[in-house]
Amino acid sequence: MEPRAPTGCFWDLKIKTMAEPFGKIIRAFIAIPLPESVRQMLGDLQSQLKKAGIQAAWPKPAGFHLTLTFLGPTSLDTLMQIQTVMEMFCGKYPDLVLAAGGMGVFPGIRKTRVVWAGIRGHTHRLEKLYHQLDKNLHRLGIPGQTRRFLPHITLARIKAPVHPQTLADLIQKHERTWSDEFYARTITLYESRLFSQGAIHTRMFQTKLGG
Repeated sequence: MEPRAPTGCFWDLKIKTMAEPFGKIIRAFIAIPLPESVRQMLGDLQSQLKKAGIQAAWPKPAGFHLTLTFLGPTSLDTLMQIQTVMEMFCGKYPDLVLAAGGMGVFPGIRKTRVVWAGIRGHTHRLEKLYHQLDKNLHRLGIPGQTRRFLPHITLARIKAPVHPQTLADLIQKHERTWSDEFYARTITLYESRLFSQGAIHTRMFQTKLGG
């Protein structure tokens, strides 16, 4: 990894439009990475869903993250503008103390499509960061988010109907299953590539919170 720049930003992969075919489009999103200990704990929580016989697509624990915004298909020249927007956050917002755990579902327990773990802690600061990021991205022509911000980590994408009582029992059983508190000190721009075995996320650019 390259040394952190004076602005508090650093790169794993510098985005260079001249190094890629003109007009190349990638799938991208911005998220907060999670510590290994938290990802491991969420992996254990995911295992409880598998043991219950739920049929689902299972995100790999190594790729667990807290999504702030999904950008969708994005051109490389737009990504460079997004980097500029992210640089505005370097040192502007303090780092966050968060914890992950519990269990919930989207859109509801009778027709569940996603099972997720929640976030608690400095959620007010997190929501402020989310809205400020969304506002600045909108100025680049990126559509604003229309749904209420509910910070979560996806554990499973349901492929076959699950009996509501099964989910209700799991939610109740794990309502007190939470990670230790951790510091969220960075926001990261990822490229997401879809493969038959699942999505692969590549870190492209990262900014440090708290200066």
